[in-house]
Formats: sequence, structure tokens, C-alpha cells
Amino acid sequence: MRRKSTFERPDGEFISFANTIKTQCTAHTAVWGLDTERLSKVSLLIDNATDAYNINSDTATSNRVTTTHKNATFEALKPELRLFADYLLGNPDVPDEALEIMELRTRKHSAHQPLPRPTEAPVVEVVRRHGEMTVFVSIAEHGHPTQSATRSVYHGFKLRWRFEDETMYRIVDSTRLQYTLHFDEADETKRIIMSAAWMNPRLEAGPWSDDISEVVG
Repeated sequence: MRRKSTFERPDGEFISFANTIKTQCTAHTAVWGLDTERLSKVSLLIDNATDAYNINSDTATSNRVTTTHKNATFEALKPELRLFADYLLGNPDVPDEALEIMELRTRKHSAHQPLPRPTEAPVVEVVRRHGEMTVFVSIAEHGHPTQSATRSVYHGFKLRWRFEDETMYRIVDSTRLQYTLHFDEADETKRIIMSAAWMNPRLEAGPWSDDISEVVG
């Protein structure tokens, strides 16, 4: 069903919206295979509401009676137009482009499609403190790193790291823009090789950044 706000627009906009639906459906009745009886019913309600709106909008004829009548025709039209909108949505012969022209909900659900695998690598910065190393990631914008708004673009990042004398990487996931590694005193003189990659909500990683090398201590 359409969102209530679509139909609770200002009177002039609502009448224009309703008449656009009527015009498009009348012009494409055969192509879309529309139920002519259903279309005739909603068209009559649209005509009644349009006439009542026009009379009530004319300062020469507008009064309490015309306002009450206009409101009544609108209330009669809206639930039927909602049902008709759902009927159009359920008719595969009505193309999405036509639904868009009529300002109706389309069958496209792009906002709910899974986010693709990231296509760029993050900028990586490291801050060292005694016994720990905090890795920060950010998006490079016009050649300058920025720490803002990345969580709305990516789910988080993957960090892979190893000691210089090792061959296997350790990989950790973070849904924040930073991750802190903790080390023992015996590791203070060791060198770390690390890189990072953005990940989407399915934890799929994009390209890895260039390796950076840092001494724990």
C-alpha cells in the first residue's frame, strides 16, 4: 500500500496527482490491459473531487457548503485511489517508468539491494603508544584524508597484519574507523607489516591498501 503521505498532500497537488493517474491510465487502458470497470469507477470519483475542488477554490462560489462537499469527495476518492494504485503496481503490464510518471511506488527496491563490494582502498594512519598501536582508516577526498561520513558508506574495515619475520597475516574486522592492537613488552622492538580494506555489510572486502611498516615500540 502507498505511504499515507503520498495521498495527504495539499489539495491542489492531490488533484493534479489524481488526474495524472487518470490521464495516463485512460491513454494506456488497452496496452496495460486495465480493468475498464475499475478505471471508470475511480475516474468518476476523480472527476467529482476535481469539480468540487474547482468550485471551492473560486472565491465567487466558495463557502462552508462547498468546503464540506469538497472534503467529502476527497474522502470518498482517497481509499479507492490507494486501492487502484496497488492494482497498478500489481499489474506487470504497467511499466516502472509509467509508475514514476504517475508518482506511484515502483517495483524498484534499490535502497534494499545489498551494497556491492568496495572498489577503493582506505587511507591508513597509525598512532603508536606504549604497548599498543591504533590504526585509523579514512576516505581520501581530493587528495586529503577525511575521517567523516565513512560509516554511512562502508560497514567497517578489515585489518591484516603480521610481524616482519612472519609469513601469515592475522586479519581482524572493525565496524569503527579505528582498531587498536596490543603487544607484550617482548614485541616492542619488532616491526609490523599491515594494510587495510573497506568491507560491506556482508563482510566482503574491497582492495587492500599499500602495506605500511611500523615498529611496535
